Amino acid sequence: KAKLFSPLKYTIYLSMLLTSVMAMLWLYSIDINLPSQSRIPSPVELWTQEQTKRKLSIEKVCQEHSSELYYDNNPLSDMLYDTVYDINYIIFIPKYNILHCSVPKAGTTTWVEGTFMTQEALQLDRVNFLRHFKINNTKTLNRILEGNPVSFTNVRHPFERLVSGYLMFTKHIEEFKGTTFEQFLTGEVLMKADASQDKKTFSSMNNHLRPANAYCAFCNINYTVISKTETFDEDRMRIMETSGLENDENILRLNVHGGNKIEELTRDFFKTISEDIKIPLLELYKYDFAMFDYDANLY
Repeated sequence: KAKLFSPLKYTIYLSMLLTSVMAMLWLYSIDINLPSQSRIPSPVELWTQEQTKRKLSIEKVCQEHSSELYYDNNPLSDMLYDTVYDINYIIFIPKYNILHCSVPKAGTTTWVEGTFMTQEALQLDRVNFLRHFKINNTKTLNRILEGNPVSFTNVRHPFERLVSGYLMFTKHIEEFKGTTFEQFLTGEVLMKADASQDKKTFSSMNNHLRPANAYCAFCNINYTVISKTETFDEDRMRIMETSGLENDENILRLNVHGGNKIEELTRDFFKTISEDIKIPLLELYKYDFAMFDYDANLY
């Protein structure tokens, strides 16, 4: 015959069952009330956090080295112009309230020719396009900044910029064909940097190779977005969403020297460069490394 629970056993069993149910409900209540920081951040939140980190890094360097980096007078002085073509590295496009600073060999062509020029119905070549949107004086720049534009630039590891520049020079400029990378670094980069009287603007250097602050005055302008070549596609998408630019996801990266293998090429080029050359380069671009949190020992 089957045995029946005694009243005592039944009471104990029921009590254990209720305790288990209450424990499960308690655990569930903890789960649904987890603090917000325990949840997985969205892609936009992660991107925003990274932007905050990048801007704080620049702010820290500017506070510690303001005398070397801050422009006391006009950050749009002739030293920040390309005086040959009479263009600014900083332009403003009123239709989109965009202020953009070009750092050569860091995605500038893709932004100017592949983005801005395709969205503005102006039949202009690149030089005349930049002239059309250039900022003429500090008063105008200050007025633009008061309007809270979407201001941004794209930066890159300094040594990758140098390799990209070397590949461009030896491909397109006759006098550089046959020049070794070491000769390029010593003659075109270091010697001309040393010849520059103003170590803030480095005006004797080729305008593709100067430290980034010579173009963008990072301690004068608090940029909305600091884009990096490593995160170019996502940064570009977020910038276009913010500014109302039409986002063509199929756009090609333009004027790319080294392509997607730039890290590998940079490693190959620099492995034969002696410390006697590398140390002065690290000194020349020291604020690029510091502001943009690049690894000086990567290459």
